[in-house]
Amino acid sequence: MGRNGIRVFASDDGWAASREVGSDPNYDGESYGADISSDGTLLATSAFDGMLRVYALGGPRDAALRLLKSARVEGGQRPFSVAIAPDKKRIAVGFADSPAVAVVDAGDLTAAYSPSVQGVANGTLSAVAWSADGRQLLAAGAWKRGEGQHGLRRWADGGRGAFTDSTVAANSVVDLRALPDGRLAFASTDPALGVLAATGTRQFYVTAGISDFRGDRARFRLTARGNGVSFTSAYGTQQSAAFDFDAMDWAEPAAAWQASPVTGRDMQLVNWFESARPQLNGRAITLEANEIALSAAVNQAGNGLALGTSFFVRYLQRDGRELWRVPAPGSTWQVAQSQDARWVVAAFSDGSIRWYRARDGAEQLALLPHADKRRWVAWTPQGYYAASAGGEDLIGWQLDRGPVRAADFFAGSRFRATLFRPDVISQLMATGDAAAALQAANDAGGRKAESARIERQLPPTLTVLSPSDGDGVGSPQVRIDLVVRATTDAPATSLRVRVNGKVVSVPGAEALAKPAAGAAESRHTLTVPLPAEDAEVMVFAENRYGFSTPAVLRLRWTATPAPPPAVAAPSGAPDTRPVLYVLAVGISKYRDAGLRLDFPSKDASDFANVFQTQQDGLYRKVVVKLLTDEKARRDDVLDGLEWIRREMTARDVGVVFLAGHGTNDSDGVYYYLPQDVETDRLKRSGVIFTEIKNTLASLPGKVLFFVDTCHSGNVLGTGRRSVRNDITAVVNELSSAENGVIVFAASTGRQDAQESREWNNGAFTKAVIEGVSGKADYARTGRVTHKMLDLYTSERVKMLTKGSQSPVTIVPQGVPDFPLVLAR
Repeated sequence: MGRNGIRVFASDDGWAASREVGSDPNYDGESYGADISSDGTLLATSAFDGMLRVYALGGPRDAALRLLKSARVEGGQRPFSVAIAPDKKRIAVGFADSPAVAVVDAGDLTAAYSPSVQGVANGTLSAVAWSADGRQLLAAGAWKRGEGQHGLRRWADGGRGAFTDSTVAANSVVDLRALPDGRLAFASTDPALGVLAATGTRQFYVTAGISDFRGDRARFRLTARGNGVSFTSAYGTQQSAAFDFDAMDWAEPAAAWQASPVTGRDMQLVNWFESARPQLNGRAITLEANEIALSAAVNQAGNGLALGTSFFVRYLQRDGRELWRVPAPGSTWQVAQSQDARWVVAAFSDGSIRWYRARDGAEQLALLPHADKRRWVAWTPQGYYAASAGGEDLIGWQLDRGPVRAADFFAGSRFRATLFRPDVISQLMATGDAAAALQAANDAGGRKAESARIERQLPPTLTVLSPSDGDGVGSPQVRIDLVVRATTDAPATSLRVRVNGKVVSVPGAEALAKPAAGAAESRHTLTVPLPAEDAEVMVFAENRYGFSTPAVLRLRWTATPAPPPAVAAPSGAPDTRPVLYVLAVGISKYRDAGLRLDFPSKDASDFANVFQTQQDGLYRKVVVKLLTDEKARRDDVLDGLEWIRREMTARDVGVVFLAGHGTNDSDGVYYYLPQDVETDRLKRSGVIFTEIKNTLASLPGKVLFFVDTCHSGNVLGTGRRSVRNDITAVVNELSSAENGVIVFAASTGRQDAQESREWNNGAFTKAVIEGVSGKADYARTGRVTHKMLDLYTSERVKMLTKGSQSPVTIVPQGVPDFPLVLAR
C-alpha cells in the first residue's frame, strides 16, 4: 500500500470470509515483494525504501503480526522481490535498479553471499525464486538476452554454484514461482503467463493476444488524412500490419503512408528516448515522477510536438509550452501526426491505437487490432463501435456498483442492437469529430438520436451458487442453483441452457416468475440433463434488453463413460446415429433481372449433393430440402426454415446454406433476398434476418450456417455502399454463445464474394465442397471436423481469389470440435 505499508489477512473457510490479523504502516516506499514461508510462520517483504523486513506470523486464530527484523540490503537501492528458502535459513532479494541478486541470513538479515551476475549487463534480475528443494536459486527480470528475449538464470548450490541461462519471455519478468515437481511458473509484462519444465522447455504459455507496438518507429505510419495506420504487431518482427478505415478492414500499407519525424527545423528534441529528462530546443520538458518519454512526433508544419510517455500523451509548442496532455491507457510505444494536421495517433501497451484531435487532445476513436490479424474492433468514446466477425467481444463495459460490491462487466456484444454502428465509424474520419459523425450517420440513415448510456439498457447478470466449476457428476442430470439479477424495470423473463453447445429443454426455464416488487434479484433451480461425458453447461438469462453473459460450469463425468457413436449400428441393434438435415437455398435468376448472378443456384445444388453422399456414414439418414431460383420465393424460404425447425431433434445435425444476394437496409438490418424480392419494398418482400436467427437459434441439435450473399453490386441502388452488404452483424449475432450457431461466411465485412466460370462455382462454395469431399482431412483421419473445414476453406478461398476474399468461421463459446462428415 505504498507509504501506508502492508496489511495481512487470514481465512478459515477458503476465503469465503476473512479477517485482518495485523498491519505495519511504517513504510517509506512502495512494496512489490512479499513471500510467506512454506510452514506459514514467516513473512518477508521488500520495499523501495531500501528495506527488507521479516515478520513472525501467528496461527490462523492468532491476530498477532510481529516484526522480527528490518535491514537495508546490499546490491541496490530498490529491493523488488523477495523469496524465503524452503529451509527458512536464507532469503533472496532481487532489485529493480540493479542486476544484482542478494542472499541474506534469514535470522539477522546480514549478507550471506552474492550469486554471480556475470554477463547481465543490460537489465535486472528483479524476480527471484527458490526451487522446491532449495538446491537452485532462479532469477529473471528486465535482463535482455536479445531482441524480444528476456533471460532466466539458474544457479546451482542455492546461488553459490555455477549458473545456466535460458530465454523465458518476450518482455520483463515480474514474478517467478517454483512448483513442487521442479517446474517453474512465470508472469511477464508482455503480458504473458507460462510454465517451464524442469528442463527449461515451455510447457504452457498464454498471452493477452494484443498487438505489441514496440517495433521500429519508422514502421508506424499514417495516411495523409490519418484514416489508415500501419504498425508492427509483434516485438522484434519486421513485418508490418495495417488497417484502413475507408475499407473498414485490414489492409496493405502503401508507399505514400508516412512516419512522423521526431525533430524538425524549429523543433530540436534531444535526450528523449527512455529518458525522464527530455529537452526541446534547449529547454527541459518537465515530466512527472517516474514518467519516461518513449515516443515522439513532430507535425508537418514543424511547430507542434507530440510526446508519448509512460503516463501521458503530451502536445507541446516549439517554446516548450504544453498545449494539452491526456492520460495514456498504457505505455505510449508509438506516436504520429497526420499530414493534414488533424490527428495525433498513438499506439499503447494495452494493444490499442487511439486518435486524438491535434487541436485539443480530445480522443475521438480507438482501434484494437488483434494480434491474429483477423479480428479487430473500433469504438468512439460514446461506445458506438464497428467490429470484424468475432471481434466485438474484444471490448466491453465495466459498470460500477459502489464501494462494497464488485463491478459488473458486460461484453460489447451485449449492446449490439444499439451500439454496433459501423456507419458512425465510417463518418468519423470525414468529420473529425465523434459527435458530428453520429449526427451525420443518423441523418444519412434516417435514424433518430438515441442515448448510448448503457445503464439504461442492461441485460441481466447471472451467478451460479452450486455446483462449483470443475465438480464431478455421475448421474444423467444435475441440479443447478443460481441467482439472476436485473434492473427493476427489465426483470429477467427466461433462462436458456446449452450443454456442450446444444440447446437443452429445461422445465421452468422458458418463463420466469416476476420477482417481488422492487427486488433486483431472484433465485432459481434448474434440473439440467447431461450426457454421459464431461460437459460444459452454459446458462443465460434474458430480459427485454437481451441475454446475459453466460454462467459457465465445466462438469467432470465420474461414472462409466458412454461408448463413442458407431459409424454403423450393429446388426439387430437400434440405429442411434443422428439425422443430417440440409436446407440449401441458392438464387441466380431473380425476377428482377438487375439482380441476376451466375452460380448461386448451382452452388446450392452442389452443396446439397455433397452432403447427400454422407447418408449411412456418420448419419443414418440425410434429408435435403433444395430451393433454387423460382422455387426460392419468399414464402418458399420461410417454409424451408419452418421445415428444418419442425423436423430436427436434439440428436440431429442441421445445416443451412444461403447463396444469392443479401443487403442491409438504412437501419443496418440484414435481409436475404428471395427470388421474388422487390427492392423498393424490402420489408415486405425480403427475408429479414430475425426469421433466420430465430430458426437457427431454436434448433435443438448441432447447427451450422453457411452464407454466401455478399456479391458485388449495390442492390438497393442508393450509392451508400458503406452500409450495404456488410454481414458482420449477422455473423456475430448468430455465433453469440446464447445462439450457438457455427457460422461459415464467404467473406468478411465489405468484401465481395467472388464467382467465376473458371471454378464453375462461387469461390467459397467450391472450397467448402472440396473440403467436405475429403480435402480438409489433412491428417488422413477419415473424418472432417468443422475446425478442419474452417482451415481448408480459409486457405483455399484465399488461393482461388489471390487474397482478395477472406472467408470467416466463428465458433461460439462452448461448442466443441466434432466430426461433420466422413472423408470420402
